[in-house]
Order: sequence, then structure tokens, then C-alpha cells
Amino acid sequence: MELSKEQYKNALKADGVLKDGNLELLNFLFSATLCEATAPEITAALGYGNKPGPANAILGNLGKRISKHLGIELPERQNNSPGWWQLIAHGEQRTEGFVWRLREELIDALIELDLIDDFAEKLFPETVPGGYELEEGSVKPVNVNAYERNPAARKLCIQFYGCSCIVCGFDFFKKYGNLGQGFIHVHHLLEISAIGKKYKVNPVKDLRPVCPNCHSMLHQKRPAYSIEELREIIN
Repeated sequence: MELSKEQYKNALKADGVLKDGNLELLNFLFSATLCEATAPEITAALGYGNKPGPANAILGNLGKRISKHLGIELPERQNNSPGWWQLIAHGEQRTEGFVWRLREELIDALIELDLIDDFAEKLFPETVPGGYELEEGSVKPVNVNAYERNPAARKLCIQFYGCSCIVCGFDFFKKYGNLGQGFIHVHHLLEISAIGKKYKVNPVKDLRPVCPNCHSMLHQKRPAYSIEELREIIN
């Protein structure tokens, strides 16, 4: 079942669709690595302990309310359950457990409706929601939320610098082929937690593409290491 960004926006704006705990869960998934997490990770982060039940219930009930508002039905699965959570996230069984990954169209809707809050202060890694048209070669300031998640600013940064890590030079496409094409984190040179709610970011002056390893190492202290400092450590 695939929904468009506009369908998600329509549902999320409707009375009674978003309930207590919904935005906290969505914000946690948004800020998590690759926008994915297991149910125990979600419930632990939200203060429900380490049992999967609360996260399963919140995801499932939110998906059911969205489907009801939009007048759609999900096909039943093998266990005769419609799996309403599928409207919120992709899911797959892995060695660490069942992992949910927030749907990109839903990510777009959350961003455009300004429903991502301070839960998203975790800067890495970033995701690239689709559907944003950019003029080739243009570099301009972009108004963004204090916690840098603006997909246009990210794309402008990558358009200017490319997808290789600015610190160590690692290129995911060269290493992993099509699987790694376009994948890179975006690091903010400013200490975002010290900036106000809204500010102007210049994608070329303020942002840099970095690999996940270097991104994690940059944030091993506060304020973060500079690009030059981390290069010195590597060398």
C-alpha cells in the first residue's frame, strides 16, 4: 500500500488522527539512524520500558486512523491481520529484531507540516525525502528549522560538494555500487543547539557531506571537532 505525501498531509491535519504519543514516536523514528528502529528501542526512548507492545499499538492505531480518514483498506496478511503499521513504516525481520523504517512520503509530510520538533536534534544520519525540485547550479540561503532537516538545503549541499566524505574521501557509490548511490550524511558546522528556533542556513558555507563514521567522530565532543581537526587525527 503506497500513499502520497499529500494523502499523508491530508490525514495528519484531520481532527482525531494524531493522538497522544503519536508525534513523539514519529519524531523518534525521524531522528533515528536511517529513520529506523525496533519496537523495544522506540518504547525505551519514549519511557515505556523495553517491551514492543506500546510501540506496536501506537503505530498500528495511527495507521488505522489514517486509513479510515482516507477511506482505504489494507489487504490482509497471512495471519489475517491487516497490518495497519504498514501505512507508517516499512518493516522487516533482522538479526536485531523486527525493524521499522519511516516511509519517505510520510517524512515529507511531517517536514512540510512542521511536525518535527526538538526530538530531531540528533543530527545524523540524514535522509533524503523525494519530491523537491531544485534549479541546477543554484546556491541560495534556505529557511530551515533549527535542527537541520531541510531536504532542499541538504540537496544543495550535496549538489555543490558531491557525495564523497569531506573528511576522509569515502564514496559509498564507489564501494557499494548502486546500493550506495547518493548516500551521505550532512554535517552542520554550527552548534545547532545554540541557535534560535529559526535561522538562515547557507548550504555551501554551513553544511558539509561526511560519511557516518566521520560524522560520529566529529560529535565525540561539544562543541564538535572541526573538519580540519578530524583530518589531523586521521593523519
